Amino acid sequence: MDKGIKFDDIWDAKPFDTEKKSCPAGYKHVRAGSSTDECIALKPGMEKAAAFIETRRYIAYLGGTTEFNKYEGVAVNAKDNKLYIAITAIDRGMISNAGEPADHIRLPKLSAGATYTMDMKAGVKDTSGNIIDSPHVAVNMYVEPALLGQDMPKDDKGNTVPEDKIANPDNLFFSEKMRTLFIGEDSTSGHTNNYLWAYNVDTKKLSRILSLPAGAESTGLQVIDNLDGKGAYIMSNSQHWGDVSSNVPAALKAELLKRIDVFRADVGYIGGLPALK
Repeated sequence: MDKGIKFDDIWDAKPFDTEKKSCPAGYKHVRAGSSTDECIALKPGMEKAAAFIETRRYIAYLGGTTEFNKYEGVAVNAKDNKLYIAITAIDRGMISNAGEPADHIRLPKLSAGATYTMDMKAGVKDTSGNIIDSPHVAVNMYVEPALLGQDMPKDDKGNTVPEDKIANPDNLFFSEKMRTLFIGEDSTSGHTNNYLWAYNVDTKKLSRILSLPAGAESTGLQVIDNLDGKGAYIMSNSQHWGDVSSNVPAALKAELLKRIDVFRADVGYIGGLPALK
């Protein structure tokens, strides 16, 4: 990095043949985090540079998956060794697409998105048969039923996801003491009003705990389990008030914008929770 390494120092690249839908001999066809087709060959001795500077492109070059769409928040459940990730919308690379260089993920389109759970473990081998030096290697990925979104025709408020389902998850935080995953929405067309949710991983109960002004994103999510023995607090901010979608009926949108200061963005907390030891 200090020597000013460039893309051309790591890769030999050629144009993708759009007529033949192929790459020249000796070059690999990849899509590294976008829909752009690339033909690349790794230059000798550049494995480490590619791995650390061109990580996503190198993953695609080695045959790994780069198809995740709208991959947002990440949270860790240390006790159960689980990882949670928010996929705002299951679309684009995550649905089946003819012509992709590696069509690994083939899911039905779900605009509402989902929050995935990954089970992690130690002693996992890589593709060369070597043990990965980490106890936190994801070996399984799935969606718990309560954390799966649901698309529907728009209602009279402009919602395209039922209000008792999570729409377009974004910000995540896991509280070890509460055994609860908190999920903040960043939705425009899914929910006219975004929500903050709490999901207890033991009881599997999903609770809606905060509603935001129309168009505002639930962000800045942090949970303080015990503040000097005085109580627990859920930090929850909101931004871009009034960013409502075209799904909202014109009369309702006009009324909402009369009531919303679009230059306002609150930073606050939910208090009154008992301290947890």
